[in-house]
Amino acid sequence: MKQIGQKLRSKRESLGMTLIDLEKKIKIQKKYIEMIEKNDFNRLPNPDYTRGFIEKYASAVNLNGSELIQQHESELPERKISAKEAIDNMKQSHVEEKDHTARKMIAIILSILAILFVIWLLSQFLIKDRDHAFKPASINPSRNVTVEKKEEVTPKKNVQKKSQQKQETKSTTNVVYKNFDGSNLSYEIKTDEPLQIKIDSKVPNWVQVFDNNKKNYAYKELKQETLNIDKDVKDVTIISGNSTSTDIYINKQKVTIPKEAENLITRTYYFKVVKN
Repeated sequence: MKQIGQKLRSKRESLGMTLIDLEKKIKIQKKYIEMIEKNDFNRLPNPDYTRGFIEKYASAVNLNGSELIQQHESELPERKISAKEAIDNMKQSHVEEKDHTARKMIAIILSILAILFVIWLLSQFLIKDRDHAFKPASINPSRNVTVEKKEEVTPKKNVQKKSQQKQETKSTTNVVYKNFDGSNLSYEIKTDEPLQIKIDSKVPNWVQVFDNNKKNYAYKELKQETLNIDKDVKDVTIISGNSTSTDIYINKQKVTIPKEAENLITRTYYFKVVKN
């Protein structure tokens, strides 16, 4: 029985399609296509990308990608559970526990409100009793003088100093381009803010985003999405299938692309995170 890579290659060749033709059609670099045809999936940028690449390849050569993957599942890298699946599983297993916690919190809040209400009632009665017990008459009503309270004016200098201090403590983010090795783009992010990544694509684009802890934030086809990155990460990697139509923003700053990488279809972005 042929391996999945051999089947894909045979179908491509039977259609008279070259590697260059296929690269242009599915927007995946030629070297990755060759790895798929050789069943050399572990050399891909991320083995988890294997099934997505195979489905695109199969669709381009008129094969059913899902059936093909099902038939050759044993040849493919073990599929890791996605972040979304993990969250769904956690939600399902903890529904009863969350309901119980919510009921308990509501009971505590109601008890606190009842205690505060009783304290307020008691304080009202005590104030009334005190007013009736002691009401001294005015010593000399003719000398009663109303004293107007002067409003305190805050000096302008203090207001300016406070505004300057606020400006000085304002958080900043700086994204610096480092190098390009032909397929990978390297950057350094200097920031003291929570890290937020925005993907903005003109057309649906297959994107994967993961950090140094192997946590996946996106592994799907998307057009526009904003991702909140964990605060303790040291680096973030973004793999974009159709990069020429996609812009990436780090904390609202657009990531610049060097001229030599502008025509690269599949890009791998590597961001090293440095806290200020």
